[in-house]
Amino acid sequence: MTNYRFETFSPAFDEATGAPDARTAKYFAATSVGFHDSRSTEESLKKRAQRAIADGRVLTAVYAEREFEHAIDPDVPVATFAWFEKLVNVGGGRLVPGHLITWVTVRPTHRRRGLLRSLMTSDLAEAKAAGYPFAALTATEGGIYTRFGFGVSSWSHAIEVDTSPGFKMLREPDRRVEMCDPGVLRELAPDIYARFMRTSPGAMERQQTYIERATGALDTETGEADRGIRAALHFDAAGEPDGYVSYKFAGQSKTLPTIDLIDFVAATDDAYASLWSFLAAIDLSTRVTFKESSEDSPLPWLLTDSRRVKTVGTEDNIWLRILDVKSALEARPWFVPGELVIDIDDPLELTGGRFRITSDGENASVEAASTSTPADLGMGIAELGSLYFGGADPVILARAGRIDENVPGSAVRASAMFSLGRLPYAPNGF
Repeated sequence: MTNYRFETFSPAFDEATGAPDARTAKYFAATSVGFHDSRSTEESLKKRAQRAIADGRVLTAVYAEREFEHAIDPDVPVATFAWFEKLVNVGGGRLVPGHLITWVTVRPTHRRRGLLRSLMTSDLAEAKAAGYPFAALTATEGGIYTRFGFGVSSWSHAIEVDTSPGFKMLREPDRRVEMCDPGVLRELAPDIYARFMRTSPGAMERQQTYIERATGALDTETGEADRGIRAALHFDAAGEPDGYVSYKFAGQSKTLPTIDLIDFVAATDDAYASLWSFLAAIDLSTRVTFKESSEDSPLPWLLTDSRRVKTVGTEDNIWLRILDVKSALEARPWFVPGELVIDIDDPLELTGGRFRITSDGENASVEAASTSTPADLGMGIAELGSLYFGGADPVILARAGRIDENVPGSAVRASAMFSLGRLPYAPNGF
């Protein structure tokens, strides 16, 4: 039986060499194997460590002694895990610190030995003890995390937009758009995104990677700079930037000459419409693709021909794990007054039980209810995570058997109460 050693540390640099220290470098070597990334060059490894430090990531590595000659260096972890803190919009512009989990890998030769369960359960318990109301992650595989209490809470659409002649908007946008050097987004993008984040339930502070991608300093597929990136800004009536788009020409090799969007952030509806108008006016292309559009994008409704916008794929985005039912539900706004009693089953026993939610149309009080109090709805902690940002509909979950509707009509009432006015949209992965 292999013995395992767990170590938690922060990424660091070797002062003598100016390169990431050995433990950091070997940690990244393990994640590159886990996610099928190419081996990092010295420069790309340095930048990756710098981004991890900027994000405040805390790393956990699992080490095993080498059992056979010629096997991988035992200083390279057989499993990895990381977390960091970012603010999350839980609705109405309310920002709450979230515990974000990332870089979860287990080497194939060390599967089925309880490493993932050990890493995840201990981390969630520590996050709860630290006072986080919820944890979140994005999943490369969809069947892994439900057993740990995570539920899908937001989705994104991949869209293709036909920008050939005839593209027209119902209302003429203000067209206060100018192209810019992508490098200026290093300064401007964080503030524009911060404004957008307050408008979108489920949106969270971004990682350094997104700034690097938008400026062209990082191609996430190669780890190197991308000199093909172009960018444009939208300005409000006072001349302040309130939206931007970063994009590149995909070349003539595709069936249609295509512009691929790298990043698109609009803090206002005017910025959104005008930036799309700009994209449609780019010469020598007749299609725009965007892999991270929102579920309820207004774009089809902006056009005289809504069929020009095609959804070609849908993916789950943020998975949420409620760590404290009371603090999580009281942190978010409640726009519809009412009362609801829910019974929550948490297999990890971090939180759960029966709760009475009483909303006044702005806030809600959440109190523990006795087992003798009839529950309107019964659900697992993963299903509560799916409802939290208003992205999943309790009526549909009840039809699917994911929620028990004990009182007729309570799922419809819950649908109204959990709504945050617009669907969640979190245009970032981690």
